[in-house]
Amino acid sequence: MLWNLYAACFDLVAGLAPYQDMLDEVVTELGLRPGMRVLDAGCGTGALEVRLAQRHPDVEVVAVDASPAMLVRARRRPWSTSPRFVAADIDDFLANEKGSFDRVVSVNVIWALANPRRTIEHLVDCLAPGGRMVHSTPRWCFRFDVIVARHLRRARGGRGLLRALRLLPALAVAGLLNLAIVLRVLAGNHAWRDRSRWQADGLARLFSHSSLGPATIRPIYAGQGFLVTCDKTAAPLV
Repeated sequence: MLWNLYAACFDLVAGLAPYQDMLDEVVTELGLRPGMRVLDAGCGTGALEVRLAQRHPDVEVVAVDASPAMLVRARRRPWSTSPRFVAADIDDFLANEKGSFDRVVSVNVIWALANPRRTIEHLVDCLAPGGRMVHSTPRWCFRFDVIVARHLRRARGGRGLLRALRLLPALAVAGLLNLAIVLRVLAGNHAWRDRSRWQADGLARLFSHSSLGPATIRPIYAGQGFLVTCDKTAAPLV
């Protein structure tokens, strides 16, 4: 499974400065308050959970991922209060979670879903009235080299730059694995011509739902992705 292979180098990608900036923006956009229940749909190795634990230790986090290797790494982190990590297909997990979360979040997951519209329907169902969902997702023709270059520019001093340069071979492998996953997703869903999940107007249609207000979509991740935010209304919009 490509995701299990990707787990071995995923933390290198998550450690890059633009990725860390993206996590900060996602957490800020969530607008969390103490006692809220948060679902991370596709948590990977737990990078977002680390940020949530740092900034909002008083919220309950349920983190779901289908990759056993990703979750092994997530659970090995030195948690003071561990999130609840669940190994499951997100659609299967959501079947019994209607209206049970105040916030729903995903970081670079929407592009990889087998059926994004179906999964988003499930995510909306699991969100409590008045709740919010926040998703980051790459744009079409995502350029990993831009992310790496931005990170290198942020590496200050000789030692910092040297450490960053030493990561380049491993980051090249991560980039190739990511490309392989993208190609498999496109081929598996016969989506070579359907770029809706990779473009702002397509994402706006994808998140058009009778229970959601209009989606706010803006650039993120050094301009290589989009941040999608939408709130669930108390009653379906007509």
